[in-house]
Amino acid sequence: MTDQLTAWIETIIAMDFFYPLVALLVMVDSLIPLIPSETVLNLSGAWAGASGQPNLWAVIVWASVGGIVGDNICYFAGTRLIRFVAKLNPESKGGQAVRWVRRNMNRRAGSTIVAARFIPWGRWVATIILGSVRYRWFYFFIFDAIGVMVWAIINVGVGYLGGLLFQQLPLVGLAIGVIAGTLVGYLLQKVQNRFFEWRDVRRGFSHA
Repeated sequence: MTDQLTAWIETIIAMDFFYPLVALLVMVDSLIPLIPSETVLNLSGAWAGASGQPNLWAVIVWASVGGIVGDNICYFAGTRLIRFVAKLNPESKGGQAVRWVRRNMNRRAGSTIVAARFIPWGRWVATIILGSVRYRWFYFFIFDAIGVMVWAIINVGVGYLGGLLFQQLPLVGLAIGVIAGTLVGYLLQKVQNRFFEWRDVRRGFSHA
């Protein structure tokens, strides 16, 4: 069973459509944040660390392209999707992301765009809201591109380190890479929130 799974993964990675598939999955996740695409990057990085394939930089480039395209589609669809965002349950992940984005974007739209890339619902909400209020597209594109590339490098890199530590056991490396990537993403969210709260306190802003 293990050998069959290993062979199946190696076959998928070796196919020509693997890198475009990564871009497609990341783009779809940007449009419909149901299955975090971070897992795809963690998996790709972990397998590269364990077996040498796929090419890390190719994964990062294709993932960045998919993320930027997906985010910009959301941005331009903002005026239509904002009604759906407004109806989200305030206690749901989406509703909490709405509060976070609205609290931060007026004072620091650029850093919010970059930070939101690490929050599955946050990045989706941020692009829609910024599009709906006609935030300047050029600035959105620049900040979003920075956020997407940093996000891709971190997620692929963390997975790679996990796979590298378990080169003789690629499936174990795969699992470790995904778990490590998930933990790093969670910690980054916590650090971002703490930093923004600390900066608000220093500047005398209210959290209301």
